[in-house]
Amino acid sequence: MASSPLGPINHSSTIQLLVQLISTLNSSLPEHDFSNLQASDFVHCANLDLVVNEINEYLLNYSLEAKHQGSRKKFWSILDGVINLKKSQVFSFVPDDESEVFGKGKLWTMNYFFVNKSAKKIVFFACSAQRKLQPYSMFDTTDVTPIFEECDEEMFDMEMDISDNVGTRTYVDLTQRTWVS
Repeated sequence: MASSPLGPINHSSTIQLLVQLISTLNSSLPEHDFSNLQASDFVHCANLDLVVNEINEYLLNYSLEAKHQGSRKKFWSILDGVINLKKSQVFSFVPDDESEVFGKGKLWTMNYFFVNKSAKKIVFFACSAQRKLQPYSMFDTTDVTPIFEECDEEMFDMEMDISDNVGTRTYVDLTQRTWVS
């Protein structure tokens, strides 16, 4: 029996999961077409602790936590409340050309699908970082504002879009502690 990162490829549940992951990508990133993806384009992340550590290190790092105390705990609490992390499997999409899908000029990107089959829910989590401070040209005198005049508050903009397969979307601004459904 042929195997894939999503499970045995000839099982209907594996094919259904592949279709759900592709549909999630297509609805989340409508400027791209993911219709031709295969199960081999995904990776099964067997160790939830490694996923948590990566998200904590890159997104919910100590700088953010120092600026907005409790944001790390709140993030994981919200995500667990939506998907039940202990009952979920985690997958990641590995594109052939990451810059094509998640944008050029990114410092780093990550994406995870938290899949709770028993609850019939998928949370797609995609995150990337890019330089917020744009260097200015010494030949362009129209805007000579020093690049370090950016407000510190703007350095930690962070929103989370949670959607399930029922069509419910929730946006959470962890820095302002607000919810919009």
